[in-house]
Amino acid sequence: MNSADKNFGSYLLCLWPLMFIFLIGQSLMRLNGNAAELGITTALSITDTVVFLLLFCATAWWTFQPLKQCLSPKGDIEKHQRALETVMSAFPWRALKFFWLAGLIFAVYLIIIIPLVAIMGDHQLSWRMFITLTLNFLFASGILAPALGVTLSIVYAARLRLQMSRQGLFSGALSDRHAHRHITESSHRPWLLFLVTGLVPTLILSLYIWLAQGGSETEAQFILSQAIVLLAMSVSASLLLVWHITQTLKTVTLTLETGLRHLADGQFDEHVPVLFDDDFGELARGLNTAMLGLQEREDLKDSLSLASEIQQGLLPKHEPVIPFYSLKGFQQTCYAVGGDYYDYIKLEDGRIWLMVADVSGKGYPAALTMANLQAMLRGLATLDWPIEQAAGYLNEALCDTLTAGRFVTLFMAKLQPESHSIVWVNAGHVPSLLLHTAESGDTNITALPASSPPLGLVKNLQFDVVRTDFHAGDTLLAYTDGVTESSSRIGKEMFGEARLREWLMAHADESLDTLPHTLLEDLKTFGRNDQDDDLTLLCVKREK
Repeated sequence: MNSADKNFGSYLLCLWPLMFIFLIGQSLMRLNGNAAELGITTALSITDTVVFLLLFCATAWWTFQPLKQCLSPKGDIEKHQRALETVMSAFPWRALKFFWLAGLIFAVYLIIIIPLVAIMGDHQLSWRMFITLTLNFLFASGILAPALGVTLSIVYAARLRLQMSRQGLFSGALSDRHAHRHITESSHRPWLLFLVTGLVPTLILSLYIWLAQGGSETEAQFILSQAIVLLAMSVSASLLLVWHITQTLKTVTLTLETGLRHLADGQFDEHVPVLFDDDFGELARGLNTAMLGLQEREDLKDSLSLASEIQQGLLPKHEPVIPFYSLKGFQQTCYAVGGDYYDYIKLEDGRIWLMVADVSGKGYPAALTMANLQAMLRGLATLDWPIEQAAGYLNEALCDTLTAGRFVTLFMAKLQPESHSIVWVNAGHVPSLLLHTAESGDTNITALPASSPPLGLVKNLQFDVVRTDFHAGDTLLAYTDGVTESSSRIGKEMFGEARLREWLMAHADESLDTLPHTLLEDLKTFGRNDQDDDLTLLCVKREK
C-alpha cells in the first residue's frame, strides 16, 4: 500500500463520528419503538447501514481524489508543491459540497423507503408523523452529516499539514485561487456551531411541539420519541464537533506559541506549520515571514539597503479607516535602518492597537530588535490579549533576548471607537500628548507619562493600565525622543517637551495628514540634523 492509500485510510478513520451519529439515531428508533411502529425490520436497518456506508465512503473517496494525486509527487517538485497548496486550500470547500450532496441523497432515500415500508406493511403513518420523520432525516443527513464531514475534513487536513510541514513537504503558502476562507474563519466557527447544533434543532423541536398538540395520543408519542432521537443526535454531534475543534485549535495555538518563543529566542531559522487557511494561518505565515526576514538580515549584515527595505515593509502600509477618526504615522531613521517602531492594528470588533516603541541604540542591532518586537506585537494583537498581559509577555521575552544594558521603551494603547476612549500603558517611553479642544475654543494638553521602567531590564514587572476619554476634536501625539532631543544649531539646546506642547497647541486645527511634515520642517528650522536620532510620530485625531 502506497502513502496516498494510507492517507486515504487515515481519512476514512477520521470520519468515524459520522457512523457513530447514524448508529445513535438508528438505535434510539429501535429502542423507543418507532422502528417497530413503522415496520422497519432488522434486515432493513442493516440495508440502511450498508447504503449509508457505501454512500459516505464513496463521498470520502471522491473528496480525497485531488489530494491523493498531489500526495504522489511526479516531475517538478516546486510545481507539485504549488498544486498541493491549492488542493489543501480548496479541500474544506470540496468536502462541504460532496458531504452535503451525499447527505441530501441519503435523506431522500430514507424519506422514500421508510414511509413506503410503513404503507406496504399497513402501519400507521399520518401526515404529522411523516413530517416529523422528514425533518429528522433532513436534519441528520442534510445538516449534521455535512457539518461533521467538513469539520472532520478540516481536522484531517490540519493533521496532514502538520505532518508534511515537519517533513518539509508543505510550506503553507496561500494559493491565489483560494476563495472560500469563510468556511474555516475562526470567528465564524462558534456561530456555525450554534446554527447547526443549537438554533436549527430548537426550531425543529418547536415545530414538533406544534405538531404533537394537534394530533392523537399515538402521534404525540411518536413525535416525542423522534424529538428524543433528534436531541440525542444533536447533543452527540455538538460534543464531537466541540472536542475536535478544541483539540485542533489547541494544536494550532501550541504551534503559534512555539513560533513566538522562537522569535523571542532569536531562532529565526525555525518554521511555524500553517494548519488552517484562516486568521490563524495568516498569523503563522506572518511569523514565518518575520523569521525569514530576520534570518535574511542576520545573513546579510552588510546589505543595509536591503535591510532598510525590509524594515519599511514591517511598518503599516496604510492607515485603517475608522469612522470619526483619522490616523497618521511617520518615521525617519538616522541610518539606513533604525530602532524606532510604530504600528496600528485593527481588530475585528473595530478596536485599534496603537504602538510606538524606541529600541536603545541605533542602526542594525536596534533594527533587529525592532523587527522581533514587531512580530511579537502583531501576534499578540491578533490574539487580542489585554495590553498589560501583552506588555508582560514582551518584557519577559526581551529580558531573555536583549544583551545587558539594552532595553525598549514602549507606548501601547487600544483605541475603542465605540466608547471614544483609549486604554494605554507607558513603559519608560516619553510622555505622549493628548490635546483637548473645548467647545469654547480653549485648548489644553494632558501628558500620558510612563508608569513603569522600559522593557527588557527587569523581569516580573507590573503594568498599570489607564483609561482616558477621547473627546471630539482631541488629538493624540505619540512620539519618540528623537523629537524632543533634537538640538539647535547654536548652544546645543534641545527642542524639549515644553516647545512640543506649544507647537501642538499652535497647530491644533491643522490637518493630520500634514502634521508630521510640518513638525519635521519646524524641527529642521530649529536646528535638527537628520543624523541626530531616529524620529517617529503617531497621530490620532477624533473629528468634530
